[in-house]
Amino acid sequence: MVSPLKLTEITKKWHGGGKVTSPTAAACPRGHFAAYTRDGRRFFIPIAYLGTDTFRELLNMAEEEFGAPGGRPIVLPCSGDRLDQILDAFRAAKQSKGSGAGAGRVGKIW
Repeated sequence: MVSPLKLTEITKKWHGGGKVTSPTAAACPRGHFAAYTRDGRRFFIPIAYLGTDTFRELLNMAEEEFGAPGGRPIVLPCSGDRLDQILDAFRAAKQSKGSGAGAGRVGKIW
């Protein structure tokens, strides 16, 4: 078996000596944070959403269920499908912002 260090050196040679990252791990876009759902799906969530009641409540629930993240990834206590619904609601609210009174606000969506 080849050691992880040796594999890293081989990969650097193949890729021209650049930074080696996991082929499945994408870099988190600027202005976002990475979080995982209970079923292991990874999401990049805009940092601006942290100021909303929905995400504050979701992060509080995550801390109660899984403890403070410390040196591990943030795991949210919902399925990937549910987080997709939550993020879609935020995107829809952002797109309709300015189309009437109260537009752009997202209430509780669970």
